[in-house]
Amino acid sequence: MIDQPRASHLASQAFDFWQAGKALEAVPLYEQALLLADPEHYGLSGCHGEYASVLSDLGNFAEARKQLEKDLILSLAQGEAEGSSSVVIARYFLAEHLLTEKEPQLALNAITPSMIGGIELEWLLRYSSAIALKALGRETEARAEALLALHTAKSDKKRSELAELLAKSNLV
Repeated sequence: MIDQPRASHLASQAFDFWQAGKALEAVPLYEQALLLADPEHYGLSGCHGEYASVLSDLGNFAEARKQLEKDLILSLAQGEAEGSSSVVIARYFLAEHLLTEKEPQLALNAITPSMIGGIELEWLLRYSSAIALKALGRETEARAEALLALHTAKSDKKRSELAELLAKSNLV
């Protein structure tokens, strides 16, 4: 039974628990919220993403991955285009999760469909790509992606932050 107002309320409570360091208490609230949610509600994909973070914090990486995949699928199903901010962010978080799980090729596969030149968050995908390529031992390609990440960053501040992160990975 769909009850979107209740689902939104439960998801909000779950988020508050998670932010307060009570991830275990957030889990049943997210589960109930997802059961009650309108499958076409614009916020559903984000709820899956939040729930994935909670599950990851609790060490349930397999279920977190499923939730991140649902986040991406829903973003696309709701008509978001490849390269749109919501799809790029969903792909980025899925890729980061896969990198944490030592799956760099899957991480690269996750971001590749949105690797469209000139998009707003191109730098984010380039950064993730550089990290994945390095993990695959493809150093030359990784360094090229790192430079593209820096080149496509939209501000000096973002370039500086990226340079610092990339330096920690010995990519610049």
